[in-house]
Amino acid sequence: MMKLEVTSQFNNLLSISSVPLGQKGLVHIWGQNNTTLKQKLGISWIIRDPDGLLGEQYSDWSGNINSGQDHEFIGGRFEFFKEGTYTIEIELLMNQDNPAIVDSYDGALCTVVAEVPPEPPEEEEPEEKINWLPIILIGGGVALVAVTLIPEKTKGLTNIK
Repeated sequence: MMKLEVTSQFNNLLSISSVPLGQKGLVHIWGQNNTTLKQKLGISWIIRDPDGLLGEQYSDWSGNINSGQDHEFIGGRFEFFKEGTYTIEIELLMNQDNPAIVDSYDGALCTVVAEVPPEPPEEEEPEEKINWLPIILIGGGVALVAVTLIPEKTKGLTNIK
């Protein structure tokens, strides 16, 4: 199964169809060894912007993963800098010596819009927990995909007198 999820500082206001322009993304994919033997899991993905240009390309192999265990793959950070639909092509692989595709997805990742959602209300204590919002479920039980939107960090200024 592949599951696409999104989180951001606006996680109550954000949906996969309205990612604000200028946000940064980070793809996480969890692959599961659903065989009875230890296996190496491989991953490959390509993210394309609305014009079809390369946004991110990533591939990696895990060490040996026990039966029924998961492995998390984390790509690099990239920016949503164009309005429109971003796409992702994913292949989950097993058997590094002679790779076989065991699950795949090729389709929409998200739609980026120019409008910025309103600021979330201030909280007295910031919440440490990350809440993933499920967006799309696909496939036969072998991978979980997540995109994390990374809020811009602001530099704190202090006046010294």
